[in-house]
Amino acid sequence: MSEYDCIVAGSGPAGSTSARLLARAGAKVLMLDRAAFPRDKPCGGGVTIQAGRATDVDLTPVVERTITKAEVSFKLGAPFRREWPEPLAYMTQRCRLDAYLAEQAVAAGVEFRDGAAVRSIENDASGMTVRTKGDVYRGRTVIGADGANGVTAKALGLVANQRRAAVALEGNVPIENGGGERWAETIALDLGGIPGGYSWLFPKGDHVNVGVGGWKYVGPTLRDRLSALCDHLGLDEAKVTNVRGHHLPLRDRDTPIAEGNVLLVGDAAGLVDPLSGEGIFAAFTSGRLAGEAVQRYLAGETDSLASYQESIDLELMSEIDVSYKLQAVFHRFPRLSVAVFRLSDRFWGRLAGLVRGETSYAETEARLGPLRHFFNGLAKVSAVGMRR
Repeated sequence: MSEYDCIVAGSGPAGSTSARLLARAGAKVLMLDRAAFPRDKPCGGGVTIQAGRATDVDLTPVVERTITKAEVSFKLGAPFRREWPEPLAYMTQRCRLDAYLAEQAVAAGVEFRDGAAVRSIENDASGMTVRTKGDVYRGRTVIGADGANGVTAKALGLVANQRRAAVALEGNVPIENGGGERWAETIALDLGGIPGGYSWLFPKGDHVNVGVGGWKYVGPTLRDRLSALCDHLGLDEAKVTNVRGHHLPLRDRDTPIAEGNVLLVGDAAGLVDPLSGEGIFAAFTSGRLAGEAVQRYLAGETDSLASYQESIDLELMSEIDVSYKLQAVFHRFPRLSVAVFRLSDRFWGRLAGLVRGETSYAETEARLGPLRHFFNGLAKVSAVGMRR
C-alpha cells in the first residue's frame, strides 16, 4: 500500500495549487482525478486579473483572449458598452487550464493519476485510507478538491450545513465567417433577468461560451433562458454544442471545511463569489492556504488543520460576506443598479478595480463610511425572500 504525506482528491485549480506547493516544500504528494486528462469541465473559463495575480504560475500559454470591454444589457434590452484601458480578465478553457496546472504540479514532484475516481475515504487514528477502483492509498492528510459533487465532503461529513446553491447552464457556439471580431476583447453580460444570477457570453479562440445561471429554483427555466440569450446576441441556437448544467454550493460562514487531518478547497468548500459566480480566484487562494496549513501540520507545528478554516474565514469569507450583501442589493434594485453601471464612471472604475484585484469588497464597503450601516440594513432587508 502506497503512503503519502498528502493525498489530493481533484486536480482543478485548487487541487493542483495545493499539491504543487506541498511538493515544492518537500512533501510526498499524490493527486487523483476521476477523469482522464485533458478533460473539460462546466465553467465559463474566465480568469479575472485578480485571480491571475493569486497564482505564481504564468497562465500565458493557455490564454485565448484578453478582455478589456463589456457589452451590458438589462433584461435582454438594448446593450451599452464599457471599456477599461488595462486587461480585466483572461479567457481560457478548463480543458487547457486544468491540464496545464496539473503539468506544473507534476513538474514540482507531484505523483498524478488521472482516471482514478475516489470511491471512499476512511479516517482512523493513524491517517486516511483512500480507495479508488483498483488501488488503496494511505495519506497523513487529505485535501478534498473534487468539486461541488465530490466524494470527500460527503464521506467525511463536512459542509453538511450548506444551504445556498446556484445553478447554471452553458454551451459553446463556433465562431464563423469573422464573427468573432465583435467579441475579440469583449464579454457580454445580461443583468437583472435571472434571480440570483445573470447571462453571459465569454469569447474563446474559435468559439464563444454562452450561459445562464441563478438561484437553484430557476433551474427548470434555464434552457428557455439560454435560447432567449442566443436570440438576443444573434447566435444560431441550433449550433450550440456541449450544453451542460452544473450547480455551485455557496458557503455560509462557520460551515465546517476542515476537521482533523482533512480539509476542503475551491468548489468543494463552496468558495464561490456570490455576486459574480467566479470561483477561480478562491480556488487559487484556498489552494495556497491549504498547502500552508498542511505544511504546518506535517511539520508538527499544529495537531490539526483547523488553522486552515481560520485563514479562509479571515482572507476569503470577509470578501464573500460583502459580496452576499452586494448581490442582495443588486437583485432588489436591478434596474437602478444597471443604470448606475451605465452612467457612473466612478462605479465602473470601482468595479474594474475589484476585477483587477486593485481593491477588495471589504475596502469598498469601508469606503461607505457612515453609510455603511444603511447599506448593511438594506442588504439584510433585500436578502429576505431572495432564495427559495
